[in-house]
Amino acid sequence: MPAATDIVINNAAAVAKTFALYNPSSGDASVANWKLKEGTISSVFPHITSSARVTGNSSRKSVWKMRIPSSYTDTVTGLTKVGSGFEVNCDVTVPDDFPEALKNDAIAYTKNLVAHALVQACIRDGLPAT
Repeated sequence: MPAATDIVINNAAAVAKTFALYNPSSGDASVANWKLKEGTISSVFPHITSSARVTGNSSRKSVWKMRIPSSYTDTVTGLTKVGSGFEVNCDVTVPDDFPEALKNDAIAYTKNLVAHALVQACIRDGLPAT
């Protein structure tokens, strides 16, 4: 099984960003988690998850997800609130209210995530990142 490591991918400005491994998968059907510790509160950190499992007919399925939340400051309380999020699952969701300023980074992260050697190894063999 591929060894889970930090995932370093470029943003839209070609600046390397490190999605730190929070926990590896413990095996089939267990989820591995990575977070990019950028933002004022942890609930707005961009994050990646992956898992893999055996499916019917002697095949394996690898699932990768990435979410890039937006945030805003509540004008009444002054607290940071979680806004809409760009999400990639094999299909891509871009809410109408997702900030334009975050879209180029979201696209760059998506492209570079799929090109990352760890992701390709997991997808190729249908194995979790342990």
